[in-house]
Amino acid sequence: MLDHVLPPSGLPPWADGDSHVDHLQMAVRSLRHDPRAARTAREFTSAALRSWELAPLIDDTGVVVSELVTNAVRHGVRDGGGGCSAQDVRVILCHTERSVLCAVTDPSDQGPSLREPDYEAENGRGLQLVQGVSEMWGWAPLESRGKAVWAAFAVPSRAARHLEACR
Repeated sequence: MLDHVLPPSGLPPWADGDSHVDHLQMAVRSLRHDPRAARTAREFTSAALRSWELAPLIDDTGVVVSELVTNAVRHGVRDGGGGCSAQDVRVILCHTERSVLCAVTDPSDQGPSLREPDYEAENGRGLQLVQGVSEMWGWAPLESRGKAVWAAFAVPSRAARHLEACR
């Protein structure tokens, strides 16, 4: 599955040119026919981050994954009746020692477009939020069909994860 998300060089987009990733953990969740795809994706992301002892990233990654899944369901998948379904939407989480990558795949070849926010519109600001919350984001076509839209987050240092409240 990872070879469909990574560019031909095989390096993750968040690797900063490192040709070697010491520690890679992955979690993948299909959202096929899930009427609550964004909620399921947030819960899945939260559970994965807790298992990786990365609870400080739960809020930001949850918001981003929710936005990416909502976009995938809304714009990336169309069923025969003109409505949307989550039949081919997947959430892929990759964790290295220094970063977490959240990718959402869908069968559409059309890439996302970051728009200037219309402050009177009810929607259309999701990618602005993704850009503002994540370290970096982007998208890539998949080898077979579709695309992966991803966002990367820096892993907090161990010292930051184990700080105690001042008294």
